[in-house]
Amino acid sequence: MRSAAECASTFKRMNERAPKTGFSPCFPVKDMRAALAHYQQLGFEVMPFYEGADWAWARFGAAELHLYLKRDHDPARTAAAADLAVEDCDALEAFWNATGLPGTSDPYDTPYGSREAVHVDLDNNLIRFGSPVKRRQTAEAG
Repeated sequence: MRSAAECASTFKRMNERAPKTGFSPCFPVKDMRAALAHYQQLGFEVMPFYEGADWAWARFGAAELHLYLKRDHDPARTAAAADLAVEDCDALEAFWNATGLPGTSDPYDTPYGSREAVHVDLDNNLIRFGSPVKRRQTAEAG
């Protein structure tokens, strides 16, 4: 098991090396201040909150979420989802769980060769994050 410091170091390295291009999924939120605080705790760079804001962004490397205020948002019916490719799914899961915020699942291997986990935010929006499954090195007799 990796220490919290090792996970944080891996997370920081992944975020710094990520290219700064991509597209931006839009997530509905009921409380902009709470949503920005949530993503900031997860390690996203967030724009400053100002009273009355009905739109904001949260960046994670090349990924950028656009958050929009939807006062009639029903998390059971109108939530959104996005996929996030990362270098190390296990390190990000450990980092996000170490924040103490609820909503991050344990990683799992998929039949299509990806190691994935999910995070569900305060408004039931889902980020599925994953990396390629690391092949286990086996010693072969010569």
